[in-house]
Amino acid sequence: MPPRAGNEYNREAMLHFHVIIQSASVPWSVTFDQAFAELELVPGLFIEPDGSFFLVSRPGEPVWQVEGNLYDQGPNLAHVEMKGSCPAERLDELLRPLGWPTVALAFQMVREGKQLSEAEFRQAQREF
Repeated sequence: MPPRAGNEYNREAMLHFHVIIQSASVPWSVTFDQAFAELELVPGLFIEPDGSFFLVSRPGEPVWQVEGNLYDQGPNLAHVEMKGSCPAERLDELLRPLGWPTVALAFQMVREGKQLSEAEFRQAQREF
């Protein structure tokens, strides 16, 4: 992938998705409150107390947006739903509060009806 100049992302690196993300191991070692607090630190992200969040492109970038919601089961995360499009780098910013890359994540691709590992999800995005 060619490097990006300034705030311009490579169009080929843009990911388009509707996924439900879960920990590959149960229970998820990240709590709802931990994920919420970490997501609050993501530049430009807006998050509501119920766990719904929204992130959009910065001025001067190609237009993209991601919306999502944290779902809890007791204190732990049960799953996270995300949909939209964004550069791979910005998806990484959204995955880190969920424990990634330390915590292995499973991606259920809603439209395709497939369950994928994080690596398989990224590969499927390159083929999209």
